[in-house]
Amino acid sequence: MKKRVTIKDIAKKADVSISTVHFALNNKPGVSEATRARIKKIAAECGYRPNLIASSLKRQTIRVAAAFPIPTEDNRFYFTRIWEGVRKYMQKMSDFNVELCEIKYYDDPKTQADRINNLLEKNKIDGLLTVGHMVNYGAMSIEKFIKKEIPVVLINTDLPESNRLCCIQPDYKIIGRTLAELVTDQISAQQKILLCAGDKKIPAHYLITQGFDSYIAEKDLQTPVLKVYDTEQKEVLYQEILSKIASSDVAACCSVSARNSVLLGKAIIATKRKGQITAVGSDLFEENFQYLREGVFTQLLYKKPYLQAYLAAKYLLEYIMQNSVPPRDTIYVNSEVVFQSSMAMYEEETYKLLL
Repeated sequence: MKKRVTIKDIAKKADVSISTVHFALNNKPGVSEATRARIKKIAAECGYRPNLIASSLKRQTIRVAAAFPIPTEDNRFYFTRIWEGVRKYMQKMSDFNVELCEIKYYDDPKTQADRINNLLEKNKIDGLLTVGHMVNYGAMSIEKFIKKEIPVVLINTDLPESNRLCCIQPDYKIIGRTLAELVTDQISAQQKILLCAGDKKIPAHYLITQGFDSYIAEKDLQTPVLKVYDTEQKEVLYQEILSKIASSDVAACCSVSARNSVLLGKAIIATKRKGQITAVGSDLFEENFQYLREGVFTQLLYKKPYLQAYLAAKYLLEYIMQNSVPPRDTIYVNSEVVFQSSMAMYEEETYKLLL
C-alpha cells in the first residue's frame, strides 16, 4: 500500500517548516505568496490530500515551558518584550496542539533554578525556553532537562557548556563597539564619557563593556571613560550617576542595560543637562521613548528582545515537531540604533512587525 503523503513530507521536499506548509495550504497569513504557490504546487505533485492536516493535528499535546523574570518593576523594561515574543509565536502555532507553560520568577539565578527544577519534577515538558545567565546551581538545572533529552533553547545570554540546543542573542561586543562609536563621534577627544556598565556578573552587561573598551583601545582614543556598576541599592547607584552627570567635563553618557537607562535619563533631567550632553539609552520602552522624544537621549540602542524570543520559540518547536536542527548553535540577532527621526517605526505595536 502506498504511503500517504503528510505535511511533514511536503515540508521536507519544500525545505520549509511544518508550520509554513500548514499556513500555505490553509491560506493563512505568515508566508509570502511565492512560497505559498511553491508549496501548493509541491503538494499537488505529491498527491497530497488536505484532510490529512486534521489527522496530523491530533498529535499529543506539545508542552513548552518558558521561564523568565516576572515583567514587573525594573524587569518590565526588557522582559515584557521577551514574554510577548514567546507568546506570539506559540499563539501562531495553536493549530498544532501546542501548550505554553509560563514559569515566572523574581530576577535571581537561584529562584530561576528552583522554579525550573520544580517544573521538571511535576510536569511533562517537551522543551524549555529560558535565559542563560545563571550560577552553577542554575546550570545544573538546565542539564537535568538535557539528560532527559528535553531540548533547551536559551535567550539573551548563553550557557554553551550546558549542551543546550541553541542560543538566540545579540552580539554584545558589537553593541559595545557601536555605543563607543556613537558617543565618541559626537564629542571632542579629551572630553569624558560616563558608561553605566551594569552588573559585572551578567554576560550581557560585561560583554558590552568589553566591546566598548576594545573600540576605544583600537582607535587609540584618549577619551577618559568613567564607569559605574550596579549596586544592591538603586538609590546609591542613582546618586553616583547623578554626581558624574553633574560634572561639566562629562560630555557623553550611555548605558548597557534598560534599567540603568531610566536612571541615566532621570539624572540628565535633574542636572538640567538635556541637550548639553550626548546620551545613548538602551532598548525600547515608554520611558526611553519619552526621553528620546524630549531630547534627553540622542539615540537608543535596540537589542530586539521580542525577536530573540520569537525566534527561540520557533527553533525549539521546529526541533520538537520535525527534528529540524537550528542552523547554528549560537544565532545572533542584529541590534539597531533608533533616532528621534526614526521613532515612528518602533512606537506602539509597530516593532512587533519588524521580524
